[in-house]
Amino acid sequence: MAPPKFKDLGKKPNDIILDDSKYESKCEVKTAAKGLNLTSCFTREDTKGIKGSLEAKGKLADFDITTNLKDDSTLTVSVENTTLVQGLKLKVDTAPVTLAIQKVSFEYKHDLAFLTGLYDHSAKDGPKVDLSAAFAGNGFSGGISASKVDPKNLGSAKPEFALQYDASDYTLHAFCKESGKNAGGSAMYKVNSDTTVAVKVAQKEAKLDIALGGTYSVDTDTDVSVTVSQDRMLRALIESKISPALKIKGSAMLNADKMSGHKWGLEMLYSL
Repeated sequence: MAPPKFKDLGKKPNDIILDDSKYESKCEVKTAAKGLNLTSCFTREDTKGIKGSLEAKGKLADFDITTNLKDDSTLTVSVENTTLVQGLKLKVDTAPVTLAIQKVSFEYKHDLAFLTGLYDHSAKDGPKVDLSAAFAGNGFSGGISASKVDPKNLGSAKPEFALQYDASDYTLHAFCKESGKNAGGSAMYKVNSDTTVAVKVAQKEAKLDIALGGTYSVDTDTDVSVTVSQDRMLRALIESKISPALKIKGSAMLNADKMSGHKWGLEMLYSL
């Protein structure tokens, strides 16, 4: 079995801890017709206003073509191929108006390794390179990654390391970033078929962060997750499948120290 991508190492416990939760209002509608998949999306986060996008995906010969139009009139076209070499996916993002290549990326998936790479020519402060490699064996997965590296100054790279162990009912994860200034670990344990708990401990620049969380499956269509951290932040997420076509997510972050700083979000995902 192939290892996960480097960025997905630790994803199981981190999802329960609600590390990557977004507190925004979102409405997404998907539909498909004659081989073309359309996705329209509107989001609103805090005071940033409403943002919208329209995405169309189709296939031309051995290539997957994706066009994305945003509300600021930015149009990008992505061309993806997965047939040149088994396990290899190549992707090119272009700006049709200027005929400029913005990004070139690859993923290579093997039973023992998962390699990724990205060359971003559209970065505001000059071209940047992302590289990662993950390996697996005997229940262990580990890897190394370097992000936003200046290709003219490879010595500026700050590698990240991660190690994960997966068993049938638990997962252990450890990471190290910024030459050890940001390091920690997390663990997930499946109590039973309905309940899973997790803990995360991390240290960043001499500050220790601890978070405890759990997920409970109310029924086959509804999950509830709650997390509390030492900085007295309470996070909650409810996901419910209302119908085969409609899924609702409600999220909240409450600051127990003061009456301000609270956040909430509501997402509606609809497939026609």
